[in-house]
Amino acid sequence: MTTYSILITHPPSDVTQTIAAQQFSQQLCMQGHSLNNVFFYGEGIHHANALSRVPSDEHAVYQHWCEVQRTTNCELLVCITAAVKRGVVSAEEAEDNMYNLRPPFAQAGLGEFFSALHECQKVVQF
Repeated sequence: MTTYSILITHPPSDVTQTIAAQQFSQQLCMQGHSLNNVFFYGEGIHHANALSRVPSDEHAVYQHWCEVQRTTNCELLVCITAAVKRGVVSAEEAEDNMYNLRPPFAQAGLGEFFSALHECQKVVQF
């Protein structure tokens, strides 16, 4: 059994990459591996925007990541610096109680992500 970490740097508009990352994440656990965390960095932080809405005939990126978290029990970590820079903020940074970073996504710094990598044998970037 291998422990994985996944790094997401592509925007959610790249649906092919998004679906591949989500399917890969779930397949790991179905094959007996474990997924420690998914770290969203750069343009990848937009996957964590709880206020994003898509038409019913399009891939619901946010909801699918929530499902990945439920089925794999992994952490969904969002780079705090990249997120705030791009307007994805938690309740702590929000003004007027308007925030779009909500559980199961959580803020993390790059240092926290690098520390978590010590618990993994493999990192896969999408």
